[in-house]
Amino acid sequence: MDFATWLVQERRRTGMTQRQLAKKSGLSAGYVALLERGTSAPPPLNTWKRLARAVGLQCEGVRYLYLATRLRTWLKREGYAAVSEAALVEIAKKIEDASR
Repeated sequence: MDFATWLVQERRRTGMTQRQLAKKSGLSAGYVALLERGTSAPPPLNTWKRLARAVGLQCEGVRYLYLATRLRTWLKREGYAAVSEAALVEIAKKIEDASR
């Protein structure tokens, strides 16, 4: 799942509007709208964490999604677009574990 899809799904799960999510996460409503449309690059990890907390998620799981999203972007640029979501998250976990 890409970042925009994740964000829309999590915001809707909580029943928040974009404006409410923006206020709760300390971001602008315009930036949240850009992120949800996918017209902005996935944000830095700090922003992911702020959004995750705003929708009531633990930041640990979000870190793996963040790494998987960054990895997917890089792999697409390199011509490897067919890597599954599960494989990306597993690779992200291995990268995270190896860096500890």
